[in-house]
Amino acid sequence: MSLAITRALRLAAAHPSIRVTDIRTEDAHVTAHLEITTELWAQWRVAGVSPSGVRTIEPVLLHLPADYPIGAPFVELRIDFNRAHPHINPGPLDRPPQPCLIQGSVQELIQTRGFDGYLQQLVDWLDRAATVTLNDPKHGWEPVRRDHIDDWVVVDQQVLRKLMDASGGCAVLPATYFLFKVGSEKQHFVDHSFGNRVEINDILHKHKPIRDHVRQGTACGLVTWAPNNQDSSPFVVDTYLPETVSTFAELLARADQYGCRTTLEPKLNHLALNWTGKGDDSIPVLITFLVRRPFKLVGTDSDIELCCYLLDLSSTKDVTQIDHAPIRLCSVRDCISPGMLRVASGRKREEIIPAWALIGCGSVGSKIAVHLARQGRGPSLIVDNKLMSPHNYARHATFPAVLDHAPQPAKTTMLAMALRSLQQCPDVEQSDVTSLIKTADGSEKLSSSMLVLNTTASTVVRERLSFHLTEKRPRFGEAHLLGGGAAAYAAFEGSDGNPSLSDLAVESYRLIGDDDDLRDRVFNAQSEAITIGQGCSAVTFPMPDSHLSALAGGLAELTIRRLRDADTTHGQLALGKMGADGLSQSWTSYIVPKWVSIGSSGNPAIRMSARVNEQIRKEIAQRSGTETGGILVGRFSQIGNCFQVVDLLSAPSDSIFTAEKFTLGTQGLKAAINALISNSGGSLYVIGTWHNHLVKSGPSSIDVATAAKLALRQFFPFLMLIALPHDYTYLVTEVVT
Repeated sequence: MSLAITRALRLAAAHPSIRVTDIRTEDAHVTAHLEITTELWAQWRVAGVSPSGVRTIEPVLLHLPADYPIGAPFVELRIDFNRAHPHINPGPLDRPPQPCLIQGSVQELIQTRGFDGYLQQLVDWLDRAATVTLNDPKHGWEPVRRDHIDDWVVVDQQVLRKLMDASGGCAVLPATYFLFKVGSEKQHFVDHSFGNRVEINDILHKHKPIRDHVRQGTACGLVTWAPNNQDSSPFVVDTYLPETVSTFAELLARADQYGCRTTLEPKLNHLALNWTGKGDDSIPVLITFLVRRPFKLVGTDSDIELCCYLLDLSSTKDVTQIDHAPIRLCSVRDCISPGMLRVASGRKREEIIPAWALIGCGSVGSKIAVHLARQGRGPSLIVDNKLMSPHNYARHATFPAVLDHAPQPAKTTMLAMALRSLQQCPDVEQSDVTSLIKTADGSEKLSSSMLVLNTTASTVVRERLSFHLTEKRPRFGEAHLLGGGAAAYAAFEGSDGNPSLSDLAVESYRLIGDDDDLRDRVFNAQSEAITIGQGCSAVTFPMPDSHLSALAGGLAELTIRRLRDADTTHGQLALGKMGADGLSQSWTSYIVPKWVSIGSSGNPAIRMSARVNEQIRKEIAQRSGTETGGILVGRFSQIGNCFQVVDLLSAPSDSIFTAEKFTLGTQGLKAAINALISNSGGSLYVIGTWHNHLVKSGPSSIDVATAAKLALRQFFPFLMLIALPHDYTYLVTEVVT
């Protein structure tokens, strides 16, 4: 006996509810005979047993393998212990039952809570078995335990549960199956996840051999449930029943207990009376009981349990000679469906997420699409006009297929195939999005989505979407990598496109410039370099798939969160970066309020961040009674014909502030502008000046002369913004010849 086992037995002997009566050793395997005193209620102690069959003192065999604690111990109850309890491990009837003490690893339990924790779990299990509380509403109803499985069935549980109504019934649904037969051994694999209800006479029974010992055919599926009680309350089966069905007679008895024999039996009789097969020409009849439990099943959001059986109907005797016709037990597996994927992802099956579209089906876009599809929330529309190249598979979410040999498939084709395999079928547009939105049909397709996510990393696409003004404009989002994959970027517009993707990009330039580490990663010579020659076949952003996938996972999570917060009115920015160790990540999220719009789209429009608006008003308040001003920082969008003001440079120290006018100084101004351009990698620059008027008035003659003079110094329009007491006016000048 090892020292570890000795310690375990000492703990057992010390437990107040356990008495060790005998210890036997064989090949270093130790079996300890225990007597466990249970906490029976007072009225049961006289009889020495609870109504559920648990005795005041329960004999238990504790088995400790030679390699304990690496090997897991297990316990056996007495051979005649009542098996009509949940949480008993499947096993043959000629062996003592083994209680299931923990959902997970016994070894892990012992390592975290010690062997005494394992013993206490055993004592608690017996106490709860005595009071019939092993099925705990907090944990969920334990489904019927089956000690062996004959066949396998795939169903759409959500669809079948929706069949249940107050009047009770037996629905007939088609199914397909594969039968594997070797000698007298059979196994059916039945697909019961498709098809609408049909009349029983419309079920086609046919089959064909696939190869030796394998047959494929159609099957009949009967789904039955009980009517409501006379007081209109649901018929609830609150008694846990172990699986004892093995004959047709026992199946009908179980149907009685489930309250649906009167709906099931006529359908079975109809099938038997119309039987026309001969010999081995059998029909698999799948019988599924929809059983309502008192609370939700373990790991589900439903209180309806599916109990599935198979009758291999080969003659009328299978139904008429009910004592002998064998019934096969089926293991039910949920088919792939968006609802099942949502449940497996920890969400509610019926969770409503708005439709969304994906622009760009490259490595980042495909990763995000597949991540969300695995949560049952794949895109409803995908847009891309590029073809797959061999190097794309180094990071793409899809895998090469036979069709990729000649010609190379479209990226949309490959992604759509992957999404369809997860039972999500997006519309496909193999076109350039900037061309797509020019057409009424294309614009309408995008507008049908709540969110349109751009993953192309194209500034042209971003600008085109940002200034795409239609009566029904969707919200646009953006997700891609920055700095050659050094960082990740996500942006989501506010309501009515304010702030827009373009506004958010400008905002991000300021934020990145203020972060020394992120600035060095994103605005560096290597990431900004333009490759000359061989560009049409070059591998862009070389990096391992593991690196891209790590950041793409964060982008996918941001996207699904934004979809769940569909009513959000503000804009959002998120920046992520990988740690120096190549493993850790850090993400920062920013709420971006609506920007201030000035001017119209006919002339260069002005969009100013709420932060800048506050800075201007604060500076005016600090110099009450005088005019003040400074430098406007941002960018000019050529596609949008729009100034975007995201920051200010304070007026130089030699500026003049009087009640009549503000004169901008020059001391230190050149160094400040150079620092601005350097910190933002040239993404931000001076776009004009601002000053205020003490009363509501338009640009003065001095303003016009100054603006005309400054326009000569730059090659895009010059903006002079004038803050009035309650709003703004402006002057735009540009050299046109």
